[in-house]
Amino acid sequence: MPSQRQSNTPQPTPGHVRDYSQVADEELVVLTDDSTDTEREKSVEKVRRREEAERRERECEAEHKAKCEEAKRWKAEEERLEAERKKRAEEEAQRRRAAEEEEAQKKRAAEEEAERQRQRASQERAQARRDEATQR
Repeated sequence: MPSQRQSNTPQPTPGHVRDYSQVADEELVVLTDDSTDTEREKSVEKVRRREEAERRERECEAEHKAKCEEAKRWKAEEERLEAERKKRAEEEAQRRRAAEEEEAQKKRAAEEEAERQRQRASQERAQARRDEATQR
């Protein structure tokens, strides 16, 4: 009885037998240590995620800065408009005061003229009485 040696290597099943000596080199796949590739892929993915997070953070910072600048522009515009409104209000108040002062001066001038006319009329009446008394 011949002793047959049993092999520990798995034998291909008959449906999967292939003679690789007849396969072109470009069809052959080189098996590599997948753990190294996986670690490299994880590292690359980690770098990609970090870069993406940094990009999003830069975008957020840029957006925040743009919003702050826009808010500053709005505030400056509102302050400018408020200053213009106050200036117009002050100018209008000055015009009103000037008009009121002019009206008061006209009123005083009219009162003074009326007083002068009363005095003149009074003096004329007194003169007329004197003239009348002299003629008698």
